[in-house]
Amino acid sequence: MAKPPACERVKALALAGVLGAAGCVFSLYPFGATPLTDFSPGKLYLNTFQGFLYDGSNMPPPDHDAGGRASAAHVRPLDLMGDPSPSGKIVVVGLGMSNWTDELCGAVRRRTDPCPPHTFLGMAAADARVDHASLVLLDCARSGYDAKKWLDDSYGSYSLCMNGPLASRGVSEGQVQVILWKNANALGGAGHTALTPAPGLSPSAYCAASAHAAVDACIYERHLGMMVRYAKARYPNLKQVFVHTRIYAGYASSRLNPEPYAYEYGFANKWFVAAQIRQRRTGAVDPTAGDLSARVAPWVGWGPYFWASGAEPRRDGLGWSLADFEGDYTHPSTIGARKVAALMMDFYLASPYAPWFRASGR
Repeated sequence: MAKPPACERVKALALAGVLGAAGCVFSLYPFGATPLTDFSPGKLYLNTFQGFLYDGSNMPPPDHDAGGRASAAHVRPLDLMGDPSPSGKIVVVGLGMSNWTDELCGAVRRRTDPCPPHTFLGMAAADARVDHASLVLLDCARSGYDAKKWLDDSYGSYSLCMNGPLASRGVSEGQVQVILWKNANALGGAGHTALTPAPGLSPSAYCAASAHAAVDACIYERHLGMMVRYAKARYPNLKQVFVHTRIYAGYASSRLNPEPYAYEYGFANKWFVAAQIRQRRTGAVDPTAGDLSARVAPWVGWGPYFWASGAEPRRDGLGWSLADFEGDYTHPSTIGARKVAALMMDFYLASPYAPWFRASGR
């Protein structure tokens, strides 16, 4: 449904505390919550779910840290057949939906066009600290390709990546070693529900309970497991997957993927990474995430965390204002995409799990 012309004015009034707006579809007041990175010990979301990116901390535990460093050490230049070669390439692909392609490379007319300077690939291309000899960064995310379209190649998503961005750069699937993932479930009228209070239940037990079968965060965690297992089979040299969360969606003027769903993907990512950590410690397979052993899945870790509670700055100063979004208040504007790209540059230039990104190789 198209918004009436007055809706932009109503949006401004709503954010100023004046409600009303027949025919205008958006959140009249921004959703507020604590960013996962800003949780304090003992604080719970919905009196049930712990924050932080990892268990009680924003830093990975020693065993997962060691696994990430080991996986990074095995990322090396490969030839077209996937064999080590000094003249080979390290291919890193971004997979996901429209927001991700906006942030990775922007709305370029052709996949061979340079990515704009406000995007992650555009910034990386212009930065001398980035490896421009071996590294090939590619945007395979596509508008409309939500999480279910990456579980396998039923929608042609991986084939489009192979025949499009990979082919245009003269590289192969055998050279893909890292995935940068950001996605969501397109909700619409799909019947997905938000998280609900369930004190005393662990995330694993919560998502495994039949009563929570329609909870979007649990569905997304299950989709993550299916995606990484398929990707590992499709890309035999895949070593790492970095998960990224949604930006704020509390101003959204559509029901595509509003709050609190965007916020709650942070919990889905957290639980998914935790499931791999637990399995590799104990051998126990999480019933929602599925098998994440080294045999069938790459090492999975957090990329930078993008969510903040609207314009309220989180501890590092990040906030999201109306100017950061396009007219639907779901997709990032040039300003918003630049914020995401800057966070990514800071993260990958510093991460001990991404020496492949840096010209120094360290």
